[in-house]
Amino acid sequence: MSDIAMEKQSAYGKLQLKEKIGYGMGDAGSCMIWSVLALYLTWFYTDVYGLSPAVVGTLFLVIRVFDAFSDPIMGAICDRTQTRWGKFRPWLLWMALPFGLGAILMFTTPDLSMNGKIIYAWVTYLIMSLIYTAINIPYCSVAGVITLNQKERLGCLSWRFFLNGLATLIVSSSILPLTDWLGNGSRASGFQLTMAIMGGAATLMFLFCFSSIKERVVSVKSGDSLLKDLKDIAKNDQWLLMISITFLNVFPAFIRGAVTIYYATYVMQASVGFITFFMALGVACNMLGSVIAKPLTDRFDKVKLFRIINIILGILSFALWFVDPKSLVPLITLFVIINILHLIQSGPILWAMMSDVDDYGDWKFGKRMTGISFAGNLFMLKMGLAVAGAIVAWILSYTGYIANKPQQNTQTLQGIIIMFSLLPMVSYFVSAFMVRYFKLNNAVLERIKVDLAKRQLENGGVPSQEFKDTPVL
Repeated sequence: MSDIAMEKQSAYGKLQLKEKIGYGMGDAGSCMIWSVLALYLTWFYTDVYGLSPAVVGTLFLVIRVFDAFSDPIMGAICDRTQTRWGKFRPWLLWMALPFGLGAILMFTTPDLSMNGKIIYAWVTYLIMSLIYTAINIPYCSVAGVITLNQKERLGCLSWRFFLNGLATLIVSSSILPLTDWLGNGSRASGFQLTMAIMGGAATLMFLFCFSSIKERVVSVKSGDSLLKDLKDIAKNDQWLLMISITFLNVFPAFIRGAVTIYYATYVMQASVGFITFFMALGVACNMLGSVIAKPLTDRFDKVKLFRIINIILGILSFALWFVDPKSLVPLITLFVIINILHLIQSGPILWAMMSDVDDYGDWKFGKRMTGISFAGNLFMLKMGLAVAGAIVAWILSYTGYIANKPQQNTQTLQGIIIMFSLLPMVSYFVSAFMVRYFKLNNAVLERIKVDLAKRQLENGGVPSQEFKDTPVL
């Protein structure tokens, strides 16, 4: 058997545990920084750095929308990258160190005038956003070329989101105590030193990911322009639907994640210790959800499961509106269930559906555009982050929020509760409605798998045993 044939066969074979863990370590590295941005950046800018909520809201919306438009460009660059390491892996190597350094700069608070602080925040956040694009588009895309085996792909994604959750748990449970301890009374210097630790860990994790994984699905280098690639992928109706569903599913997590620290601090009137516990609890439940996802998808069709979970999440989010923040048992019970269920459907299942869309495009149009495909999903993910972050900051500003004031006014407290419950509810229900039109269920994917294997045979490849035993449709 030739080396090329063996490589094609391995694209459908089983992956070693080391490679699954190595792939997951990349997202763990990303979340050492990303989780700080999602959970604490709004609060850092308003309550530590001293920016007004209105300024923060505008900053988030403008830079995140601008950054989102860089995703398709990065996806096209990845699709055209040719190295001995593949198309996507080398970017993990090249951008690992800049990613860690960018995080430190973003959480540095120089002694400047207010205008100077605003300019510094805009510049450092923009730079970090572009670095994140340059490392995260390749990382997400590489999932589609490690393997074409659906079960192994879900196994990779389960490890990814488990280690993602573990990293986020470490951050959420340690960020406030670390900043207090390292800062010795100065939260500003404490954040800088803490992010130096987090940035260093993130760099090492990405390097480990680079050294552990392998690209097996080889596609021909595209000679088409970016505009042609965009026109081609726009023909993929399932991709267009998928990126819309991506926005609807990340929005609830981002808006609830950003407002949780405000909810715990000002609505629940909780101590720093309880706030740390409350935020860490949500992350721990996310981890449990990522573990549960794999056995559930082995038993049930993931598209139907995705829809049912979104409906349940909408109902539970609505229930949060009626819960007394001082009644810890019902509040924490709902919070736990919501965080478990959210990660089941927005973690392994959602990202597996993204890979399925890439396979569908290859099957239907004969052109695999992994970088552009995942860039579209990352674009909508960042749009969700942009809109959620802007909404949180603007509602705080509109309702008269005053940073570090123990007793906020009634309008501010109501605004925080709405963002914690009702806004996520709407997004979940709309997502459940739209996924009815997603047609890549298990039966369709089985046909795609068989047809792609037949095409591989026709092109001189050798199918794995899995396909030798599969009937031709």
